[in-house]
Amino acid sequence: MIEDYEEFTSRGSTRESAENHYFTDALRFSARNWATEDAVKMTSDHLASFAKLMSYNVPSSALFDDEEQSRAYAESRPSYTEEVFHTVVEFCRESSPDLSLAVDVGCGPGMSTIGFATYFQKIIGVDISETQIACAPRNIPNCEFKVGCAHNLQFITSGTVDLFCSGQSFHWLPQEETFAEADRVLKPGGTIAIFGYDLSTADVPEVQACIQKIWMKLIPFYPRDCIQALHNLHTRNLPYPDQTRTDELKLSRRCTVQQYVDFMKSTWPIRAHRLAHPGEDMLGDIASLLTEALEKSEAGNDFLVTWNFYIIMARKPRN
Repeated sequence: MIEDYEEFTSRGSTRESAENHYFTDALRFSARNWATEDAVKMTSDHLASFAKLMSYNVPSSALFDDEEQSRAYAESRPSYTEEVFHTVVEFCRESSPDLSLAVDVGCGPGMSTIGFATYFQKIIGVDISETQIACAPRNIPNCEFKVGCAHNLQFITSGTVDLFCSGQSFHWLPQEETFAEADRVLKPGGTIAIFGYDLSTADVPEVQACIQKIWMKLIPFYPRDCIQALHNLHTRNLPYPDQTRTDELKLSRRCTVQQYVDFMKSTWPIRAHRLAHPGEDMLGDIASLLTEALEKSEAGNDFLVTWNFYIIMARKPRN
């Protein structure tokens, strides 16, 4: 069960929480405060403050190599809106109007790749996970999917790419090496675009408090480097001076308890928890907590979930 946080933190759920009393006390205090119906809605910025309690040295090749998790990712993650694709393409078109080739690194099952396929003559989706690539569609003529690394695209000729993009994955990638590879493959005037979304929020206060309690429980199972990189994206500058950022776009959809549980199944912390505690039914506990919260709220059988998008774009100089 998802136990009382006083008990959870006092036991010390990780090596570091047992050794660092300051952070254990901070987690205990914040867990009580986040899991209230009037709490400020949690973001990755708040999670980053607990980096000392998170796991470390998690190899990127192991993060999404589970078939069940990859299927959940393909079926349950939020889709990018047409506004996201249009915003990136219009920025790219200003300096690279041909739109002949795009590369989508960390593409997962192709959720952003297929959106850009409407605009580009050809797009290549690349992901280190074989199980994610196996979930990508095969019926789009100008889409090609490859298993590979974002920082080693040997199959792409230098200076041939109009758009180098990464959707909800850049925080998993070796960033400086990926920037260097983007610079190699991009045409002069080509665009690098990084986009994604923060933690979701629910419109029902009781449900939102429940969700934040769940995220607090999962803090020890986040990869520390990933959360710090995600946090840094709020102020990250891309390697080219001609750059812009937007945080105005959102996606909202109604979710049943089961749909939200399926979304959670696609996340790494849930899988890491399952590997560490194979005898526990974390997803079942989440379903019970959400059901109880909905019943308490009398809001009906579903709730509105919102994801806030960010888009960071920059153009490679022509000389």
